[in-house]
Amino acid sequence: MARRRNVVENGPNRQSRGTARRTFVAGSLGVGATALGFGGVPALAAEGERRRVAVLGGGVAGLTAAQELAERGFEVTVWERKELGGKSRSIPVQGTGTGGRKDLPGEHGFRYVPGFYHHLPETMARIPAAGGGDESVHDHLVAQAGVLYSRTGGREDLQLESNPDGLPSLEDIQRLVTALAQQLGELPPHETAFFARQIAIFATSGEKRRFGQWEKTPWRDFLRTEEMSEEFRKLFAEGLTTHLVASRPDIASTRATGILTELYFYALAGRGSTGKLGRVLDAPTSESWIRPWVAYLRQRGVRFQVGWTVEELALGGDGRISGGRAGGPGGESRAIEADWYVCAMPVERARKLWSPALRRADPALARMDRLRTEWMNGIQFYLDRPTPVLNGFVDYLDSPWALVSLSQAQYWGDFPAEYGDGTAAESFSVNIAQWDEPGIVHKKPARECTPEEIAEDTLAQMRAALEDTGRTVLPEEAVLRWHLDPAISYPGGGSTAANDEPLIVSETGSWDNRPGHRTAVPNLFLAADYVRDNLSCATMEGANETAKRAVNALLEEAGSDADPCTVHELYVPPEFGLLRKADDVRYRLGLPHILDTPWEF
Repeated sequence: MARRRNVVENGPNRQSRGTARRTFVAGSLGVGATALGFGGVPALAAEGERRRVAVLGGGVAGLTAAQELAERGFEVTVWERKELGGKSRSIPVQGTGTGGRKDLPGEHGFRYVPGFYHHLPETMARIPAAGGGDESVHDHLVAQAGVLYSRTGGREDLQLESNPDGLPSLEDIQRLVTALAQQLGELPPHETAFFARQIAIFATSGEKRRFGQWEKTPWRDFLRTEEMSEEFRKLFAEGLTTHLVASRPDIASTRATGILTELYFYALAGRGSTGKLGRVLDAPTSESWIRPWVAYLRQRGVRFQVGWTVEELALGGDGRISGGRAGGPGGESRAIEADWYVCAMPVERARKLWSPALRRADPALARMDRLRTEWMNGIQFYLDRPTPVLNGFVDYLDSPWALVSLSQAQYWGDFPAEYGDGTAAESFSVNIAQWDEPGIVHKKPARECTPEEIAEDTLAQMRAALEDTGRTVLPEEAVLRWHLDPAISYPGGGSTAANDEPLIVSETGSWDNRPGHRTAVPNLFLAADYVRDNLSCATMEGANETAKRAVNALLEEAGSDADPCTVHELYVPPEFGLLRKADDVRYRLGLPHILDTPWEF
């Protein structure tokens, strides 16, 4: 059977499904999804095309693949070694719930859905919310007002809002003016102008330059940070790499970092996004998203094998995966049998499956060994009083551990009535993205600290920023307890931490080492945030996008007549289109970007 194009890629506001052969919208949930601009439930595959699919990994990528395949009539089994939801799941603090309340909610790190995400919201709009009715998981996303850049040294914190809750008060205006004067006052004007020029260069660079030049250029070199002030480095180098995606400016690819930067600025301006800077769920992640998702997938016939670690994939003599093996509790072993395989495991797990035979069959699998991971894990503090620092997240730009926090109780209803023993009124969730720099209390890197030391130093770093102008935000007596991501462990009782759930980072040149969603093995497909995607960094959006692309490739390989998944290309401002095409011409001629002229400081 002749293959048809499995993906039609347009800008995110011009989505397309490719050539739909049979499309229908099922039920009120499908109508709601259509009203949101996401389309309805896809047409099923013909009955004769039903195939068994093994999805290896039950995180966002794996569950997305399972949904797209089950909705198209495939028989899907998901194999997951830990818990469904992967890094996005909630992690209850066992034994803390009393009087009919649920355990306090912990997590790998808080979940944030930026306005420039398009693939993930589309999936959420097709998942029925818990409790029945016409609502979807997407209906439980709550818009955030903005972001707070919290600084040390007695400087006022800078609050930027794209969706303010109301008109600012006179005090708010005074604080904003003071923050701008104090923070930007330490940044030399010519450095601000240079940063703006560099962003303009990137935003108008064509695809050929982005991959040919900026992919191989460290963000540090692109911004010439060695010639800049310390303030410039904190704001524009570290603030846009380590704090957001756990990378470092000396290794981060300018292409990947520049994409996130431009999308962030577009979202602030309400361009190429949902119109919101970002959103969060109105309850702990598993409660509002993962459990309803799994329930929906079970209704669709998806089977789950949880607690089983995929240990082997066998390559048959016909060049196809002939089967696999998973290990379970007590040393048990189970065979994995399917017609199609979607590997949705994280990179550090997936590459362990590639046997010498598989690596010979597809050298792209072997190149995955060169991909790099770093740490970004969370710690939650439970306080006896609500502490809504901001309707949004707080970025502690001067913290050596690159902290970012979110006050979650403001989105989760009556927190004391729902969780714990009734005394906790706040879940203050903090992401730690730098584990190799000394802290301010114990003077040790986070990975060399005990859990107690991590909690103590994290609190101290936040207080140094939030309370340096005289306000008391996190009083000692308010902190009831804390919960560190259990992925952080101390093997053999040692003093150096290990991390069971690191994340991929985009260092220079790593695009060439990222595999595509289709492999040279005809029945093996890849879906995870290390697979080539629009954002090229560790995001739920990337996991969701690559799963949809993997499913489209599987549909094509299977000769299925089911509708392909909707996929998007990155937003390009219409006024930049011709500029990018012109830059492609300049790049082919060996010329620099037209704005890339000598800049003297």
